Amino acid sequence: MITSAVRQALRTRGDEPAVLCLIGDLGPDRAELSSLRLRGSDLRIDLDAHGMGRPVEVPGVGGEGEPASTGLTVVVAGGLTDLRRAVTVATQLPPTAHLLVVVRHIPSHLGPLAPAPPTIDEWNDLHELRVRRFDHRGWACELCFPSGVSVAGALAAVVHGARGRRRGPGVGILGGLHGTDAALWRPGDVAARGVGVTGPVEIDRVTPVSDVVLRLDDGEGLPFWEDVEVPVVDRPAPVAAVPGARVYAGDPVTRVAPIDDRFVNPMGFTKKTKGPLGEFAEADGRLAVRDETGVLVRPALDGTVTENDLERVRHLRGVRITWPARGDASAIRAIASLAAGGVPIVGDPAPAWAAGLGADLIDLIPSVGEDVFTDAMRREEHSIRLRRAALRTHGVRTRWRSLAAEAGLPLPPETRVSVVLCTRRPELVGFALAQIARQRHVRFETVLALHGFPAVLVTAEIAQFRATGIPLVVHEADGGTVFGAVMNEAVDRASGTVIAKWDDDDWYGPEHLSDLMLARAYSGADVVGISQNFTYLEELDLTVWRGYRSEVPSSAIVGSTILADRVVIEDVGGFRPRPRAIDSQFLLAVTRSGGRVYRTHGFGYLLRRAGGGHTWNVDLGYFLRNHTEQWIGRRPSALLEGEPVSFGAHTEQHTGGHVEHF
Repeated sequence: MITSAVRQALRTRGDEPAVLCLIGDLGPDRAELSSLRLRGSDLRIDLDAHGMGRPVEVPGVGGEGEPASTGLTVVVAGGLTDLRRAVTVATQLPPTAHLLVVVRHIPSHLGPLAPAPPTIDEWNDLHELRVRRFDHRGWACELCFPSGVSVAGALAAVVHGARGRRRGPGVGILGGLHGTDAALWRPGDVAARGVGVTGPVEIDRVTPVSDVVLRLDDGEGLPFWEDVEVPVVDRPAPVAAVPGARVYAGDPVTRVAPIDDRFVNPMGFTKKTKGPLGEFAEADGRLAVRDETGVLVRPALDGTVTENDLERVRHLRGVRITWPARGDASAIRAIASLAAGGVPIVGDPAPAWAAGLGADLIDLIPSVGEDVFTDAMRREEHSIRLRRAALRTHGVRTRWRSLAAEAGLPLPPETRVSVVLCTRRPELVGFALAQIARQRHVRFETVLALHGFPAVLVTAEIAQFRATGIPLVVHEADGGTVFGAVMNEAVDRASGTVIAKWDDDDWYGPEHLSDLMLARAYSGADVVGISQNFTYLEELDLTVWRGYRSEVPSSAIVGSTILADRVVIEDVGGFRPRPRAIDSQFLLAVTRSGGRVYRTHGFGYLLRRAGGGHTWNVDLGYFLRNHTEQWIGRRPSALLEGEPVSFGAHTEQHTGGHVEHF
């Protein structure tokens, strides 16, 4: 079907030249596509091998008296990770009048290959758009622009449509690239520019188009960099690709190309504990993940693992790492990608060559044995720890902030989160503030809305929280104002671009906010939150674990864990001015407006259910039905990491009756 679609496009195009681009794992289709007969003026390009800094010149296009656009550009990719990489390389292609994009396979948790137009008027010249599905999960998208369109820009719009509404946090640093495999470092970036090996960087009016240039050494050495305004950072090519390549000193983590965390992430994680055990090891001279049936995944030579590769190993209960005697950056990328995807992995202590994984992953991989794979709760806890470490260490944004710092560039500040806590109970203020204060890996402030009582009742709690140095805004709300209106007043006083709701009586782990921010980045959702996986029923002194599916698009999330961009709250008009059910009404408003809600894991949160006083009115039977496990006393996940001592004068512990140690 792929070859037929490409052949049809080639047959029906006009007299202008065509460009056929291939990228990623195309299976048997690659041989067929490589053997298609083209005209003499046409080009066939392997985008995996085409380095940055080598503009594509098509005979008969772009010269004086020649058309500015090709008649047809075809991009065939194995998956969306490959298509994102194609976006970067395609910045070097000429415009095209007819673009055919084909993706061999897209997992079910990602959308169809329908583009999201970039701006209000940029696509006014679009004359035809066709999206069709073929085989099981293959997709094709055709766009026709008689006056021509940027190939990279159109590809980015197609990727964005398949991924979701939000684009996610940007890098903030414009990057120039030179060398083969350079697109691995900056996937999906239409602002990336290919740069010659010595420079200089192109000037747009009076400003360089890049803030820093990354050059990859293909084994022949790199000459002197001639641009005095734009700094350069040099990196080796993967050792597997270039034997004897120069070895660089410094932090080994930053010598490894990042993983494309927009698609290589935990989305699609399954809670299977009955599947076979996989092994990551050398097989026939190549690294591979295999089980008793044979090879499931062979990472690319550069270490790339795609969303399709992750889908092929989701049925495994876990993967054991058998460390090769010798390894390189590509092996590190592959292992880090599995971890970022939430695949539970274990292994012996890492060899010295694996230092590029980073200290956290190196410690985590041998920290448990294979027995963790058969316990659903421990298996997911281990998966969460791995994905946290991999995404924070090897994500694209993290890597480029490191490169910018190495080049001496000032970094844009991290996103500020405003934690909004609205409470009627002064006795719980110290309990809630102590938990907020221990949040880590996030830049945040707190907005404390005291609903119906003055701040003088919690002076000690406020003073102790402010002593931590975390910004705090206190709002004394009138007791007669309904809850939804008080929430809007609190949001109005927040300075962060992201708003996170917080309840006064539930338990939150120290990485609750950072987990939500990670999910916000990789999911592309407008709102993220968690389900009530763990609930403590105070009246019964009972903890219930309900093994809800996580890492999926779903509006079934707990209101006290809602995290949303401020603009999303503004888009739906804020919270409804009602005394209860404001969270469910907010989520309904988001979905009605076309927004997406995403549910991440719930292992860093414990919902408390007391006898009354809840705005969410359901009986205890709701929590006791369809549970996976239950325990006497309070028994949260180990990721909650205990409970801090409450701030201020109210030192009463809120643990219920019997307490399990965790």
